[in-house]
Amino acid sequence: MNFILFNCFIIFLLIIDYLIVSKNNSIKASLILTIGWIILGLAFSLYIYKIKNFELMIEYLGAYFIEKSLSIDNIFVFFLIFSKFNIKPKYQHKILFIGIWSALILRFLMIFVVGNLIESFHFMIILFGILLIYTGIQSLIENQKNSKPFYNKIMEKLDIEFYKNHKGNFFIRDNKKLKPTILVIALITIETSDIIFAFDSIPAVFSVTSDLMIAYTSNAFAIIGLRSLYGFLAPVIQKIEYIKYGISLILCFIGFKMTFSNFISISAITSSLIIITILILSFIFSMYKRKIS
Repeated sequence: MNFILFNCFIIFLLIIDYLIVSKNNSIKASLILTIGWIILGLAFSLYIYKIKNFELMIEYLGAYFIEKSLSIDNIFVFFLIFSKFNIKPKYQHKILFIGIWSALILRFLMIFVVGNLIESFHFMIILFGILLIYTGIQSLIENQKNSKPFYNKIMEKLDIEFYKNHKGNFFIRDNKKLKPTILVIALITIETSDIIFAFDSIPAVFSVTSDLMIAYTSNAFAIIGLRSLYGFLAPVIQKIEYIKYGISLILCFIGFKMTFSNFISISAITSSLIIITILILSFIFSMYKRKIS
């Protein structure tokens, strides 16, 4: 697999996504793009099967589903950040576009660092597993207590008055001085949250594959559809109440698999099915509760 060609292809897809959204930021367009990126991400698994083998294809799909499911948590964070800073939808895609670029670079660096750590020090996979279990349990406790998550606490401390009359610009001139607008603060907050989430998602991906390129390509295809997924889910995100519980359970499951990998073998197919089942049940329970309430 040519690494340079793959990255050029991903960059091309990101530009296409940006151009489409710049002209049409509707829910329908976001849904069509989301479906398109998912189909493309799944189709890439067939390419892996062709140039590699069936086992690596399954590992790719497992890693892809893990990253895709955990990225839903990012959607919740994006929604809260944009709501907090009162940023209108027509300006949100610019921030998300830059955020996705930086997320790809961050994932690349972390995958090859974490991957080499696990390869050199196998016990690291147990430590990462324990970390994921702790994160999942902590997330469940926060959901049950309705306590404020870390990103909400951070945003509450940002009481500084930044220029809100941004007109879609990250910087404006004031008395011949270039000053940041609220869009810069929103971008920094999103970048910070992504760094924190990466410490969960990257070790989780290595629960199903040890191949660095499989880990990276699955992350790349999962991330390029993040912006369109946000555009589709943002209007209804508060209605999907139990999805955050589902994500917490997924973290616990992946952590359990990594921690006890020397004693219990769970295949990539089984992992993918469990993750998909948890997401589907979370959505069904959310819709059912909304219906009876």
